[in-house]
Amino acid sequence: MAGKGNNGGNDGGNSSIDVTVNYQAERKSHSFPRGAKVADVLTWAIEAFKIDDAVATEVELVVEGTTDELAGSKPLASLAHGDADLTLDLVRGELANGSS
Repeated sequence: MAGKGNNGGNDGGNSSIDVTVNYQAERKSHSFPRGAKVADVLTWAIEAFKIDDAVATEVELVVEGTTDELAGSKPLASLAHGDADLTLDLVRGELANGSS
């Protein structure tokens, strides 16, 4: 009776995910459809934080508090694990490899 695959589509209030993205000292939120991809959030975040084109190619999204880059093709629903909200960090990929 678990019905794992049947709850993802038309749950009324659960048809979207509220995504919060942290970048430096700022935090912005936007609602995305559950089927949206990480690439959709990245595109939105680059615009929302007014990131310069030269830097935009270097930024990536990670789950808040982690360092593993998220694949652009990954659906948001797979990251939210059934929750209605998700928090991600926008980071510069080069910085994660060392900044001495």
